[in-house]
Amino acid sequence: MTGGELRRFVAAYNTLYKEMDEVYRALARRFGLSDCAFWVLYVLRESDGPHTQAEVCETLSLPRQTVNSALKSMREAGLIEQTPNGRYWLGIRLFEYGCAVSNAWDIGSIARPHMQKICAELGESVFLSVFDRAAVVTLAEEESRASLRVVYEVGARLPIHCTSQGKLFLANLSQAECRRLLSISEFKSYTPHTLTSSEQLQPELQKIREQGYAVENGEYKVGLRSVSAPVRDASGEVRYAIGVVGMFRQVYSEDFLLATRLVCEAGSAISRAIGYRP
Repeated sequence: MTGGELRRFVAAYNTLYKEMDEVYRALARRFGLSDCAFWVLYVLRESDGPHTQAEVCETLSLPRQTVNSALKSMREAGLIEQTPNGRYWLGIRLFEYGCAVSNAWDIGSIARPHMQKICAELGESVFLSVFDRAAVVTLAEEESRASLRVVYEVGARLPIHCTSQGKLFLANLSQAECRRLLSISEFKSYTPHTLTSSEQLQPELQKIREQGYAVENGEYKVGLRSVSAPVRDASGEVRYAIGVVGMFRQVYSEDFLLATRLVCEAGSAISRAIGYRP
């Protein structure tokens, strides 16, 4: 290998290393872990048994104080456990999280029977959505053959300020995050009923928090009304929304009230299935 080839190889290696390091950093941040805590879990996961603090320090080439701080915080959180002889191993909390994550990946198959039941009983279309970067994305849908096609297509990104599922997610964010999203929202007007400002939306969000579900009354498409209920994960966070959309006469009609009851019951049942306990 010539000198020029070696330099190019080293440069390419350094670039790849930096890119992979950023991937791992982003993954750690996603789960609320420090870089050190992430790598400690990685070392324990890949090992054949419990490690001492000194062994973790040696493996990661990190200072004792840094590793000690990470071990302490993870032990308090239940992510790791300390054996009687002072060694560290993965905690039962990780197993609980893993079960919840495994269930969450299969959310479509868990929710499908509930969606089909609602669709059959109401004759209206049912959807399952997730919140993603200031929009809601349809994960699954059950379309009624007895009605016009009004369901949101799988993969469609919809606005948060004028859909029942979007308002549901907004209402369940922290106040700071809700204000931040509303401050950068476009508030595009889709129908004469669209709420087009944060001031108009705030009372609606408070109502959603109090009643536990969200209603959209012709705000996104003229003539359509929808209702969405939360699906909570093991931590209690609203992870998904299940809802019904159709050409209901009004939001106080008998069929719409039935739809509200059914999606709330389905949301509770799916939440329990993925680990939520009130």
